[in-house]
Amino acid sequence: MTARAIARAVTASVPGRLCLAGESLDWMTGGSSVVTAVPLRTRVTAWQAVGSTALVLTSGPPLFRTRLVPAAQAAGRQYDGHVLDHMQAAVRVSLRQAELIAGTVLTASTELPVAAGLSSSAALTLAVVTALGGLAGDPLEIAQVCGLARQAETSELGSGAGWMDFLACAYGGVNRVNAGELPTIERIAPNLGIPVVVIDTLQRRTTMKVLASKRARFEARETAMIDYSRQAGELVDAVTELLTAKTVDYRQVGRLLNAGQDLLRGKVRCSTELIDTCAKRVLAAGAFGAKLTGSGHGGCLFALVPDDALTAVLESVADLPVHAVALPTSEPRGLISSLSEPYASTSA
Repeated sequence: MTARAIARAVTASVPGRLCLAGESLDWMTGGSSVVTAVPLRTRVTAWQAVGSTALVLTSGPPLFRTRLVPAAQAAGRQYDGHVLDHMQAAVRVSLRQAELIAGTVLTASTELPVAAGLSSSAALTLAVVTALGGLAGDPLEIAQVCGLARQAETSELGSGAGWMDFLACAYGGVNRVNAGELPTIERIAPNLGIPVVVIDTLQRRTTMKVLASKRARFEARETAMIDYSRQAGELVDAVTELLTAKTVDYRQVGRLLNAGQDLLRGKVRCSTELIDTCAKRVLAAGAFGAKLTGSGHGGCLFALVPDDALTAVLESVADLPVHAVALPTSEPRGLISSLSEPYASTSA
């Protein structure tokens, strides 16, 4: 016998982010950072498969992985280090109960490089939570989505992530994130107003291990880490002041990015030889400033580049084992979702 039900699908889209100043201050000191969303987005579609007893997770580009998780396992906080654990964790904090999880189907794809410092994991968990809320007919406020997405990474997976990534991706635009007990976000501008070149060094690291190492150094009150937290906080204030001026001096913003890169290389020791080489080359080719973004030890760096220097900057790293992309500006939109037209779902 064939049963037919009217089903629907919800798609959520979330951008990645760059950190202009203040990496790690959110979890170190509850301090602030200046962030901008980038027009490279993660998309997740959620729908319900009638009669299924499993959670179905599918990741398109760039991972191309599929996984079926028994609903009871997904509800029981059982993770085994699978590459799709972030999706499973976001489902668990959103739905909780096995009977609600059963039959949930999620498909994801991203334009972001994965595990490269552009908050691909935060964008993914935000998109899953948003899509599931829409599917249930109970769209969540952005603050609720951020709280659940962070819970998926911290309480479920133990990543140690702070608030910066989630707020930066969810709200879009250029913002100052203040990560205290009650985190807030201050809008600076819809976008940076200058092209950005993002360079992926294609060197990958395990974010959880990197954060754990930094946390241990900070908690041990290592002088370099204490110095970093203080000086990075000063850079956040200086970058905020420049970007909120009536006329933005991008050359000076670039100098502050360079100062931030010096701190990350010298104090935090999270730069690499390839990142340093890329930064030197793009600056020599006309970029106003360049720095790594995210946890470092690989991943991406970015540069603020005037229009007339874009070609020279891209050519300066063309012979290196990296992937560089020029983005016309940053992304003004944060998380967005859309509901498809109902369609017929058939099960035997």
